[in-house]
Amino acid sequence: MTGDETGSGAGSDLSIGRRHLLGALAAVGLAGCSGNGDGSDGSDGSDGSDGGNTDTSTPTPAEDGAAATVAPADPEIADRIQETRTADLSVEVTDGDGNAVEGVEVDVAMQEHEFTFGTAVNAGTLIDESSEGDNYRTYIPELFNTAVMENQMKWGFWERDRQLADDAVQWCLDQGLDMRGHVCIWGREGVGAIPADLQTAIEERDAEAIREQSMQHIEDIVTHYGDDITEWEVVNESMHAFQYQLGVYGDQINQEEPWTGDVVPWTSDLLAEWYSQAQSVVDENDLDVGLAVNDFNQFRYSYTDERYQTEIDHINENGAQLDTVGLQGHVAANTGDFNSNSSPDGRVSASQVAAEIDKFADHGANVKITEFDTYGGDDWADDEERAVALREYLRGAFAHSGVDGFLVWGFWDGRHWRDEAPLFYEDWEKKPAYDVWTGLVFDEWWTEETATTDGDGSATVTGFKGEYEVTATVDGDDVTQTVTLSEDGTTVELSP
Repeated sequence: MTGDETGSGAGSDLSIGRRHLLGALAAVGLAGCSGNGDGSDGSDGSDGSDGGNTDTSTPTPAEDGAAATVAPADPEIADRIQETRTADLSVEVTDGDGNAVEGVEVDVAMQEHEFTFGTAVNAGTLIDESSEGDNYRTYIPELFNTAVMENQMKWGFWERDRQLADDAVQWCLDQGLDMRGHVCIWGREGVGAIPADLQTAIEERDAEAIREQSMQHIEDIVTHYGDDITEWEVVNESMHAFQYQLGVYGDQINQEEPWTGDVVPWTSDLLAEWYSQAQSVVDENDLDVGLAVNDFNQFRYSYTDERYQTEIDHINENGAQLDTVGLQGHVAANTGDFNSNSSPDGRVSASQVAAEIDKFADHGANVKITEFDTYGGDDWADDEERAVALREYLRGAFAHSGVDGFLVWGFWDGRHWRDEAPLFYEDWEKKPAYDVWTGLVFDEWWTEETATTDGDGSATVTGFKGEYEVTATVDGDDVTQTVTLSEDGTTVELSP
């Protein structure tokens, strides 16, 4: 969530096709094993139906670089994934005269997931010239289809070096990645996110300056990137970081027990006004950009349940209809009961993860896991156990029909806000969780199949939703079409 936006790495002309190649190789068994904090100790837990009995076996790398074997999913979760994430892709093959052709082999090759699999990225490491960024820039387009700036779009960072943010965004777009906006407003002091003049306004309780400048900043940053950003987290962590509201409301906010004051930060008028402003900017500039809210501790803690739902409802009713509800997902290993407020343990099953998501999935918005990692707590046995946590949270999210994305908050220890990223050690050795990520995203949930047309010239494949290349040889000619497989299924016609 924070960490200095420093580091280095030269730009790159890597093709997004590298991620497609990894997926294709995994499908045939050839891929696999080969700062300042923002104050969040958010992590996950849930009171789901599975009771927490989780298979703790970890991925087993196969010989000769084959894809790692990931322990099977709970049957209920496996069924939910199949129902939620797959659809039928039908192919109709005809010859040059329009006649159906029987017995033709049709190759169906997935190119891209519909679902968001993303990571936070460090702008400096992407752009600055240094060899330590080489692997960083290589793995991002191989492993992910979406990126979000860890720090460089936060107001203070953006004012100090807008060009670095712009260059990093352009690098990601050039790789074919979608970009999320993080974040217009974040009221966490002491981490460089609040511009100096705004910090002065907060200390002087200059409500007018805070209102005027924050509204202008929302307009400036949203219009600056336009449709290059798919959605903006307008405000981050209103339940926990509310310095701007303090500057406006002063003693009306109880800083020790903010839920008891005359003004509660996460239901304040100012919060709704920020979202109303963002929606107006989107509408007035005809942008195809969604609005999101983001916060931590929804999974393993219980205190956030009602508060965050109240915040979401407040924004929807008084500001703007949200498109995304963000659940950060910083998982901690502790000894307390999950879904409590006393050192709760975040090591829970996929069914429990899905059950916790239920609490936030009925507000007219999709849900994203926005900042997953496993840095927290002091009860982790080893990195194999961390890999199990990734497996369960990833499966629980992918199984839930209300979820459309899962992002890790960095993937390499060398650029992680707590030096404990999910996928790679600082020397770029792969962690056990790397095999979970590639084994699920590019193997278990990746479709590469060959089907044969029947007497009507038809063949049908059930595949995971996303982009496909469909190829058949008809009258001696290879015919290929690129199609998108979505909720209602897709039919493609192949003819020379």
